[in-house]
Amino acid sequence: MRASIRWAAAVLGVAVLSTPAAAHGVAAAATGLPFTLVVAGVVVVSLLGGGVVLVAYGRLPRPTRGAVPLLVVSLGVAALALAATRATAATFVGLAAGIGAVYLGRDAAITDCGACADAALGAVTLHRGLEGVVLATVYAADAAIGLAGAAVVAGHAAAETAAVGSMYAAAGRRYALAAVLVVQAGFVVGVAVGWGVVDGVSPVAEAGLLALVGGVLLAVGTREARRRHAAPVAAA
Repeated sequence: MRASIRWAAAVLGVAVLSTPAAAHGVAAAATGLPFTLVVAGVVVVSLLGGGVVLVAYGRLPRPTRGAVPLLVVSLGVAALALAATRATAATFVGLAAGIGAVYLGRDAAITDCGACADAALGAVTLHRGLEGVVLATVYAADAAIGLAGAAVVAGHAAAETAAVGSMYAAAGRRYALAAVLVVQAGFVVGVAVGWGVVDGVSPVAEAGLLALVGGVLLAVGTREARRRHAAPVAAA
């Protein structure tokens, strides 16, 4: 039940941030913290998710580690659900592109951690960058709404960071730490881009990007679950 509540809150937070923002010429509401502190807070909470993985990985039993593919699939489904509410056609295109990218690159790993881990890292970094863009544009229009959305999205970011860190932790903490930092860099870059643009992200573009992320995470989580299920069978 608690997990369901957390997922619902995460989806609600992204939905709040995805509301089209007004131009930056509109003065931000008087309430709210300085935007730099808001961004720092989101990054810190996200880093906590990665920190838990770095500390706990290796101490958890294997059945617990098997929950990582389920987390990745859940993140993908959440992204696809949000995309479908914005533009159906763009959602199908993005979903097909995401799944196709994972299939075509299944043997083209960039790091020693495997193609699935690399694809998940790319998708989550793209998603965090998109969140950063939307957060900046919304906060510029209304600081109170931006602050409320950032508080919820921070928890969602922690889950994404933990998922990516877990996939890289098998190759060593150095890889996991690097992956966690790359995800945070994507968010900060997105914030910088969002703060510099005049208008919010268009619904069609947002739907396409969200669906692309969702398709990649869905395919990666499914492949990772099959791989982890097949490994014990082969060993037996």
